[in-house]
This record gives sequence, structure tokens and C-alpha cells, in this order.
Amino acid sequence: MHTVETDIERPDRAVVEGFEGIPSSIASDVTGNVRFAMDSGIKPVYEGADLAGTAVTVKAEPGDNLIIHKAITMAEPGDVLVIDANGYVETGHLGELMCASCKAHDLAGVVIDGAIRDRADIAEMEFPVYARGVHPQGPLKQSPGSINVTVTCGEVSVEPGDVLVGDDEGVTVVPADSAEEVLEAGREKLADESDTRERVEDGEYLFEMKGYDRLYEDMEVVGPEDSVQ
Repeated sequence: MHTVETDIERPDRAVVEGFEGIPSSIASDVTGNVRFAMDSGIKPVYEGADLAGTAVTVKAEPGDNLIIHKAITMAEPGDVLVIDANGYVETGHLGELMCASCKAHDLAGVVIDGAIRDRADIAEMEFPVYARGVHPQGPLKQSPGSINVTVTCGEVSVEPGDVLVGDDEGVTVVPADSAEEVLEAGREKLADESDTRERVEDGEYLFEMKGYDRLYEDMEVVGPEDSVQ
């Protein structure tokens, strides 16, 4: 069954744009008890890439990019194509020309659990792309796929309209229905970390400031004086 949904709900644009100042690590920390950071295999294809945008999800047949071409025509400015290619890295599913098209239509970036090609050209145009790999082999165009369905990318479930936050460290997914709360929590954590940094630079230890010393004291730690002679 292949599905193409044309209409998706997106968080308020001002909320999405607010994530442009939030590191992926902070977004991951404040999203909730479940971690929403993609696995370490999803990497920026060039140094300095960053993105914040709403997900248009794509389920693509590994090695085929026909459905990705269609998704580009459906995406709106500020969207991020989130492509589930089942982690297949022996074919470059998209390259310079497709990314140029995305940039021309003001998309915020691409995240693909699969491979891309033309890395140097993509870096030169400074279009944010995150991928599991790079491969020169070109894709087929003979298989259908789905757009705006639940996908898995970087071992994280992504829904259409979710917010993607990416930087040099990777990509975090923020569920659309909690985006505003996560943004506020992220801003608060950034402010808190600024204060903490000043205290650390003044010589205080995180071990004591954060109460880790009490956690340590509750553990049964055996030292040299406790060893049996």
C-alpha cells in the first residue's frame, strides 16, 4: 500500500523559526523522557550545516528516488524532507540538482536514512543535508512510495509536521503537538546553562552544583582501603 497525503498540520511558523537558536542537544534534553535524537549514523554531509523546519515525510524504496522527486514538488517553504530509505547506502538517492531544487523552493533541508551523492556541490551551495552515507551510484525511478506517513529515520519515528532541529552534532525530532512547550523549555535551559557556565568558569564543580555528589554517596563504591589484603 502506497499513500500520498497532500495536507498536513504544521506548528506555527514563529515557533518553528524559534528553534533556529536551539542546539540539537538542548532540544533532545528537553523533549521528554523518551529521547528523540536520531542515531549517530545520521550526520551532516558538510561541516557547519544547521536546520530547523517541519517534516514532510517520505517512505522511499531503497535505491529508488521517484517518490522523492514527487515530494519535492509538494513541500512548502520551511519544510524538511525526512526520507526513510531503510538505511540503504549503496545508492545516492539525491544529489546536487535535487538539492538545488529544494533550495530554490526555500525548503529548510533534507534528512535521509540512506545515502546521497554530490557532497562537495551540496556543501558549496550550503543547503543543509543529513544522511547515513555518501555513494556515487545513481538511483532508479521505477518504484512508488509514500508521502506524509509515519516513517522511521535514524531509529526515531517521525510524523508529518514534526519539527526537525539539526546542527553539527546531529538531528533531533520534536513532536509537532509539543513544539511550543519544547521551545520554551529549550530557551530556559539555554539561559540556565549560561549561568552554570559562569559558575564553572569561576571554579565550581558540576559534580556538586548538580547534586551528583549525593548520587555518588548513595552508591557502594569500594576504594583501595576497602580491598582485602
